[in-house]
Amino acid sequence: MKTTPKASATAKLLLVGAAHMDRRAKAASPFHPKASNPGVLVESPGGALFNAATALRALGCHVGFLGARGGDDDGRRIASAIADLAVEDLSVTFLDRATSTYTAIIDDHGELVAGIADMALYDRLGPKLLQRRSVRDAMAKSDALIIDANLPGEMIVGAVEAASKRPVAAIGVSPAKVRRLVPVLPRLAAVFLSRAEAAALAEVTAATNLRLIASLIGEQGVRRAVISDGALEAAILVGKDLIFQRPPAVRPLDVTGAGDTLAAIAFAAHLRGAPFVECARRGIVAASLRISDPDFPPRDLAGDIDRLLPQLSEPLTDPSRP
Repeated sequence: MKTTPKASATAKLLLVGAAHMDRRAKAASPFHPKASNPGVLVESPGGALFNAATALRALGCHVGFLGARGGDDDGRRIASAIADLAVEDLSVTFLDRATSTYTAIIDDHGELVAGIADMALYDRLGPKLLQRRSVRDAMAKSDALIIDANLPGEMIVGAVEAASKRPVAAIGVSPAKVRRLVPVLPRLAAVFLSRAEAAALAEVTAATNLRLIASLIGEQGVRRAVISDGALEAAILVGKDLIFQRPPAVRPLDVTGAGDTLAAIAFAAHLRGAPFVECARRGIVAASLRISDPDFPPRDLAGDIDRLLPQLSEPLTDPSRP
């Protein structure tokens, strides 16, 4: 299959959503539920759009970011991390509030056991922020927008309206929040979801046939989507067409940020004008690098994606499982 061209290094994107502290506790031996498990706790900047910004900057894209943080040490760490990425920081700081956090329990295979998202601060982001001069200027010079479902519903609608004719992509974030995207689904250029998030969007269980889940979200107005499912095939929806793509076989160290990286890389390729299936394949390869490389992003992310793409299996019209 022909390799997709690299995403433009001059793409300009405005990201509106989450950047906060990730706390990941990883088991050092087989995980036992409802018991004490030996392991290690790691803290680092994260959040759906911080992860996306990391991947986009590795491609050389210009990135602006609008989010919220508190006036605490975590907030200062996030501000420093955004500055280190050379991202234009348009965020607001609530001095009397604590910065949002995401706490994940990871088993010894690198898979998520459970996660708790303390994200109430993002509910304070309202559409009036989009009228700030700095945000309007950033919007005016951006080619596209990426949002996530951590935002309250009115901010999601406001961001899509402010984008005007610019393409907007959305990251589902969690089954508990993904339905915040419903009012804008027909206006989104692409949606990036886990299987559980897509099922919640379709109001069915995650055990529902993946083809049916994709069909149901298509009926809600979704034009393009990638529905990832861990090490199993991802579903790629383009209009009424649906294909399935198995990701590379890798040993995950930590799955945190995989979907966000997939979204960023796939959407950057989409802005270049590549066919969406090929964009999704690039994103899937990038996600596999994210979960298996302790030093992600690599020095040459686009080059590594190009190198690994030929090793990816051919897309399928039918999945090998439900």
